[in-house]
Amino acid sequence: MRDEALLNEAAEWLVRLEDEPQRQAEFDAWCASDPRRAAAARSLTNMLQRFDLLSAAPAHAALDAAQDLDHQRRSRRSGGVALALAFATLLPLGMFLHANPPSYLLADLRTGTSQWQQTRLDDGSQVILDGRSAADLDFDAHRRTVRLIQGDILVEVAHDSARPFIVETAHGSIRALGTRFIVERRDDATWLTMLESRVEVRSVTGATVEVAAGQRLRLDDQGLGQPQRVDSSTFEHAWRNHQWVVWDRPLPEVLKELDRTFNGYLAYDAKALADLRVSAVLPMDDPQRALRLLARSFPLQVKSYGPWLLQVSRENSRE
Repeated sequence: MRDEALLNEAAEWLVRLEDEPQRQAEFDAWCASDPRRAAAARSLTNMLQRFDLLSAAPAHAALDAAQDLDHQRRSRRSGGVALALAFATLLPLGMFLHANPPSYLLADLRTGTSQWQQTRLDDGSQVILDGRSAADLDFDAHRRTVRLIQGDILVEVAHDSARPFIVETAHGSIRALGTRFIVERRDDATWLTMLESRVEVRSVTGATVEVAAGQRLRLDDQGLGQPQRVDSSTFEHAWRNHQWVVWDRPLPEVLKELDRTFNGYLAYDAKALADLRVSAVLPMDDPQRALRLLARSFPLQVKSYGPWLLQVSRENSRE
């Protein structure tokens, strides 16, 4: 099991234990079953004890230093190493890699927390990445490819009949010549929202479908969903205002997305919150404000352990 997955499991266990201390024996058995689990739990526990003493000032200084080193990098590899060294003195490796996987650190385009970036590409196309997003570029004489590694991107494609413009994710590809659309990359699926014109979508299973303006489509490892009619102006307005339109999504999925935009770790028990479903417009450039808005609508308690760790749990979990 990967370090990131172990750290996530340990965090969920610590959340459960605060609400259900009677499960201590189960937690002890979980740790005893694998020394890597015990190490992950020990690392996270030690981290919690230190967070209350950790000042945000040196953390921000280290972040600034990391960004300066990254701007000066001569190669992707040296840039990744510089970033890792800058963070290593502040955060354990597991938490650092949770927020900054290598594919993100080495991407051609990437944004930091709460940073929205507009870039004009060599062909005249424009892309906007929201916070904590990353993409690689591969342009040649035959095609223009943007590989969305994580996060969300709005694309305005410059017409070039000789070179189709393709956005790829782990779940398939979106082929266009001249159009505007939004792509949201999630672990379990990719969402496409068409703002203008049409694209051809191909899933990893080989299925294809044409999606037109005002339609939204989900594609995942199982194939393609059915295009649904949406008010595309609502999605574009939300995007321009750094907001996220959520419609009938399980709360753990929403928290997972907010975790991506938070410069730290968001701990929660997904099973305990799975029955809560969210329909809302949330600020994606301020995840802590988004959590406060959610806490007004749901029985949630949000605890902060210093600047790097937030815990979300059910307010009535002890009843």
